[in-house]
Amino acid sequence: MFLRYRFLILALFLLSSASYAEKISIFGTIQNGTTKGFGKADSIRMLALQGAMVPLAEIGPQNGKFRFPEMDLPEGAPILLQIQYQGVNYNKMIPPTTQFRTSPQEVTVYDTGANRKQIAIKSLMQVMREKKGLRVFKLFLIDNVSNPPKSYDPKVGALEYSVAKEATEVLAQLQQPESKMAIPLGVPEGPNGGRILDRAVLPGSSELQVSYLIPSSVDRFSERMLIESENGKYPIFVKPQDMEVVTNEKTPVVKLDKDVPKGLSAYVLNALSFGTMVEFQFKGGKALPSMANSPNPEIWNGSILTSWDLSLFAVIGFLGFLFTLSFIFVYRKQTERKNNL
Repeated sequence: MFLRYRFLILALFLLSSASYAEKISIFGTIQNGTTKGFGKADSIRMLALQGAMVPLAEIGPQNGKFRFPEMDLPEGAPILLQIQYQGVNYNKMIPPTTQFRTSPQEVTVYDTGANRKQIAIKSLMQVMREKKGLRVFKLFLIDNVSNPPKSYDPKVGALEYSVAKEATEVLAQLQQPESKMAIPLGVPEGPNGGRILDRAVLPGSSELQVSYLIPSSVDRFSERMLIESENGKYPIFVKPQDMEVVTNEKTPVVKLDKDVPKGLSAYVLNALSFGTMVEFQFKGGKALPSMANSPNPEIWNGSILTSWDLSLFAVIGFLGFLFTLSFIFVYRKQTERKNNL
């Protein structure tokens, strides 16, 4: 008797759950930010963000408007639209609520054609000592100031950043303008010994975020300044505060004492030119708790900066605060977040 009731209750539960199942058709419009008219898409993919990107559907070429067939969408999972146009991917994230899923989605694409002179890059580095080595973080702020706005195709001229040959656990991700989600990237090798940004640069300000580990067995390492040299000055922040930065005589590093936030030390390399080789050695400093690595890193406090003040001390003060709070690859464990901030 009890077993019969169990099956009856289970059946009623399944029927009740099924009654709440809702078929939704994701739809919207495509604008062209270059021409200010209707836009086109070569294809649009729809994915669910459930720990990984789970493909749900794909539609072919679209002009001005798009609509996916009705389907059951997973509850509680954000939906990602990936729009491809002229070889460039554009991402639109839809929160996991019926209100957002049933509202029209607006997507803006751009024609390609921005040239390298219309791409401005600012960069900086933070180094943290861990028990197993030095964790290096790099932030590149990439401004596409093309007018009319166009996307920059890296095939025209690669944006190559430096990664020491001794580096392990190399991770990179790109946060595009007006996006709250950083996109994991590949790290292909470039012609100058560095790694290449293999995504198009959209109009506005993007953030390229890079992380890697220099093992404790490596006493010193060298980096060839590539896009890091674009502004001639390269700020370097170190944590813990008593860790010292030493470089070779041809590229002396200057320690800065003014407006440096508590818990960090700040240095700067000056008068850099493209291809300059810098040898780094980091002395002293007690190791901080290690950060567990993951193939799916997250960035806490995603979009953090849209413009730079070229006054050196303003940059140091502001970016030091930035690094303390935001530019750290953070993983899902809350205890790790507390240990490393």
